[in-house]
Amino acid sequence: MTETHYTKIGPAYLEGWVVPETPEAWVEQEWTGKLRSQVGNTKFHIFYYGEFMDELIAVTEFAPQLIIAEDAVTGEQIVIFDGARHGYDALLCEVYTEEQRNNRTPLLPYLDDDGEDTFEVTVTAFYNVDWDDEFADDVDENGQLELISGERCDFEEAKRNGFDAISITITSAKGLKTEILQEELA
Repeated sequence: MTETHYTKIGPAYLEGWVVPETPEAWVEQEWTGKLRSQVGNTKFHIFYYGEFMDELIAVTEFAPQLIIAEDAVTGEQIVIFDGARHGYDALLCEVYTEEQRNNRTPLLPYLDDDGEDTFEVTVTAFYNVDWDDEFADDVDENGQLELISGERCDFEEAKRNGFDAISITITSAKGLKTEILQEELA
């Protein structure tokens, strides 16, 4: 039997907090991972900034979404999506103020329709932009790309964090799957 190796890696900011999920089912432009804390726990409370639109967490007039998972046992917090810092638009198109980036409060606890507050979390990132074709000429001799904010970022990291769409699905203890975020970012 031949062993298949999957080398595709997802968002750099989630490295160490996700385990690739069913890589054999991925399509070419897709990456999916299941969240886990540093100690290996997979049950989380979800906190978010945003407004609900069509049952999804959406941007507000003030700022984009911020979604944080908190380990239900240890309290460790993991930023699973920050629309002011993650995705193609945040890296290359939209400029956010310090207030928009750092003052998105209050963070609200997420409860599903059954009142459950503890979930497993799956993140899917989509990569349909050909970064090498579009931006290779903009990369400096140190492998850095200048972002819209003026910051410089490792080009390989920018490609990983510059996904053009993201989906976050949570699963309750009862097995109820709920998509809480579905956002196009390019």
